[in-house]
Order: sequence, then C-alpha cells, then structure tokens
Amino acid sequence: MPGENRDVHTAIVLQGGGALGAYEYGVLKALYEQRPGFRPVAVAGISIGAITAAVLGGAKGNPISALDRLWRDKLTVSPPLPIPWLPVQIDQSLAVLGNPGMYHLDAALFTAPWMSTSIYDAAPLRQTLTELVDLGALNDEDTRVSVGAINVGTGELEFFHSRQPDGLRFEHVVASGSLPPSFPATAIRGESYWDGGLFSNTPLNPAINALEGAANGDPFAVRELIVVELFPMKAPIPATMYDVLQRMFQLQYTSRLTLDEKFFDTIDQVVDLMSKIDESLPEDSDIRSDPVYAKMRAHRKINHFNIVTSSLPAELSNVSDFSRSSIEARIQAGYDDAIRQGIGRCDAPGLRSGVTDDPVGSS
Repeated sequence: MPGENRDVHTAIVLQGGGALGAYEYGVLKALYEQRPGFRPVAVAGISIGAITAAVLGGAKGNPISALDRLWRDKLTVSPPLPIPWLPVQIDQSLAVLGNPGMYHLDAALFTAPWMSTSIYDAAPLRQTLTELVDLGALNDEDTRVSVGAINVGTGELEFFHSRQPDGLRFEHVVASGSLPPSFPATAIRGESYWDGGLFSNTPLNPAINALEGAANGDPFAVRELIVVELFPMKAPIPATMYDVLQRMFQLQYTSRLTLDEKFFDTIDQVVDLMSKIDESLPEDSDIRSDPVYAKMRAHRKINHFNIVTSSLPAELSNVSDFSRSSIEARIQAGYDDAIRQGIGRCDAPGLRSGVTDDPVGSS
C-alpha cells in the first residue's frame, strides 16, 4: 500500500534553513537506507525543506539519488577554478555571489537598483526543479507533498499540496523559499508570496492532517511523525557578536517543539476520551449526527513522534555557506545523528514514542 512501511504510516517534516538543509538530506539518506522499501505518506517542508520535500516526493527515479544530485551537484558552490590556497572564509562565502543551482544576482541591481525588491533571482532554482522533479510523480497518490508560504498582502501562512485540485507546481515550491530581501516575492494567481519560515518554520499541521487520513482513517493504523530540527532550542550562551547573531537567527526559526509536547499529550487524551464517549452513546443518539462530534471523532493518535535535532557546530551553522566541505560535513552529521537515534525503528527515542495498547475504536 502506498505510504506504508511494515504497517507504519510515516509523515516527515522538514524545516527551512538554507545550506543547513544538507543535514536534512543526511537524515533522509539514513532513513531510506535503514528501512528498505520505505515511502512516507506525506512530507511537508518550508523554504529549503520545501525544495527537499518536492525532490523527495516527485523525483525522476530514485528519490535519494535525486537528493544526492540536488545537494552535491546543484546546490554546492565551488570556486570556478581549483585554487588550493583559497582561504576557507572566502570559500564559504562564494554563495554570496550566486548559487548556479538556486539563484543568481538580480540584473536590476546593476541597471535600476532603485526599482529592485531583491538581491537575487531564483530562476536557477526553477531549472533545477525541472531537471530533478517529475510533476506527475509529485502529484500522484503515493506521497502527499505540502509546502508553506506566507501571503505578503494578508500576512497569512498558506499551504499548497499535491492533492489540491490544480496540484503542486514549481512556483509553489519557489514561493516557499522566497526569503526577503534575498529573493523577490513569487506571484501565484495574482497574490504575492514570501518564505513560509517568516511565519512558522516547522510545518506540523499538514503532516498531522495527512497522518490522520492515512489508511483511510483506520484508528488502528500505526502513525509516525518524524521532524528534522535544524535550529535546536538549546545552545551555548553567546560569547562573541557573531555568536549573538547566530543565536538570534536560531531562536527566530527554531520549532519550539518542547512547547508542543503537552499539546500532543492532550490530543491523545481527547482521542481516548472521545472513544469512550462513542462506546457509551446509544446508536440512535442525536449527538452522533453532530458535525462537531464527527470532526472530533476523526482525530487519530500519533503513536510515534521522533525528532532528529541538528548537532552542527557553530562553524557549520551558517545558512549561506554552500561550500563543498561544509555541505559534505552537514550531510554526514545528519546521517550520523539519524543512525545514532535509531532512525531505522519507528519507535526510535524522540520527544515521545510508543504504540498505545488501546487504539481508538472504530467510528
């Protein structure tokens, strides 16, 4: 059955974080390696996480091979000529001038800078997506892909997904990564969109909604949520101005998942309570036809909630550093952290895990 792995239905959440997204690829590489035949029911991403999600869900061929090409070929920035004596600081800053697989400097900066609204143009990203992603595969029934972007005019976060009537398109993915002032707003149906990370960098809602609908809503199905956290809540106290700026950026985009633990526990309790109420209600009770009651009964438990949190040191935490050495180090760190956590098991230790002995009864 699509989206199923040993009777476990899994959704993946990918944060935004520029070049740190290579860490997410490392985690996914370990996940697919440890679970042969794995395919998630859903993957939701923001910004660079949206790009990774689109390639994962709509790859032309093997998804991990496509992600490998994305990160090691398309998004890695190297000097135009091999220069062995190039200082590491310059090597790590080359992406400021452009990234061949993602963006280049906006020509308006040189011709009419007073009219420009961004530093870069994201045309190369559209080309990269065209090369790596099959729109048919992206919008098939296997994996639901969701990406988030913020409507510049309304200030509201909107999610676009592969099951919507017109499907998920490349402009939706580009919109999710249109972080100002680096990138211009992306136009979709007359509306302008910026990077969804400005509002929320951890798209839990679309992933949870997809999980609740997995297995046709079967209350006995085992559901798992995997979150890759690029910006950890905990970190050393800053000792320099650079450290201060880095920590400010971390706190702006961190997921605050520790605050969500109580929320998930509360939902589980409500699901259990609704099951007991349903069992005690007479079959002819008017409450059964109440739409609010039906909506509450449709909620499902998430049996496993696993988080892989970045362990990247400060020197690898620069979101604009797309140098080969840094990309390789982040891929390896993500892979190692996922293996260490036991990503091959759906009950790997995370924020909360463990299949319940008392699943919700049938509606």
